[in-house]
Amino acid sequence: MQNNSILSLENVSKYFYTSSNFFRKNEYFAALNNVSLNIASGSSLGIVGESGSGKTTIARLMCSIYKADKGKVLYCGKDISALSKADRQEYTKNVQMVFQDPNNTLNPKLTIKSALSDGIKQHITKDKYEIQAKLEHLMEMVGLPAAYLERYPHEFSGGQRQRISIARAISINPKVIIADEPVSSLDVSVQAQILNLMKALQKNGITLILISHSLAVVSNLCENIAVIKKGCLEEYGNTLEVLSNPKSEYTKSLLASSLYAVMNNNKIMENI
Repeated sequence: MQNNSILSLENVSKYFYTSSNFFRKNEYFAALNNVSLNIASGSSLGIVGESGSGKTTIARLMCSIYKADKGKVLYCGKDISALSKADRQEYTKNVQMVFQDPNNTLNPKLTIKSALSDGIKQHITKDKYEIQAKLEHLMEMVGLPAAYLERYPHEFSGGQRQRISIARAISINPKVIIADEPVSSLDVSVQAQILNLMKALQKNGITLILISHSLAVVSNLCENIAVIKKGCLEEYGNTLEVLSNPKSEYTKSLLASSLYAVMNNNKIMENI
């Protein structure tokens, strides 16, 4: 493991069991099979692959939604399954996830102010004036008026809800953001705004792990890339080097199928 790694996977496998009946024993499939990754602090990694490849499984293992069946997930060199209470608190504060569907993280019964305040009160400050200043700064960062803090999630568009989801993730000053297909469900006109926000977070020193099916997005935002196929790591390295000289036939096929998408994504990419 690299000394400056903030998150690592060491020979990690994850299995999901299928249903069984009287005539058939339990069966399982490997969503992830013996995968190793090192993510350096302050770096950016794009994890790409087709639907069902295992890339979202990696994201959920890294933020402890799933537990590894084999191998280890490490945060700053420590196995996250065996963290002390203090280390667990540090880990949960510093590793935040942005889901594809922002509705997964926004309670429809809470105003945006209430939703964003909870983490700040727990991890940053309980002073109401400092909280208000932090909330207004967060809304400015994601390009929304501070007056929107009093609104409820249903009063926002999908793109606005995704911005609020990002604001929630960064509200407690994390070191790592794991973004799972953060723009795939959004209109093309909104995607560049969200990707610009991701770039701004990188400039602030946040480690970015981006799950995406779009090579165009990953090549623009991420310095490193991991290509996943059926739970296995096909290629891993510097994004430019991997995409310029792919070794795997699977990576070559992804590139070939992405050419049309890349050409048609120019309006997005030229704005980020």
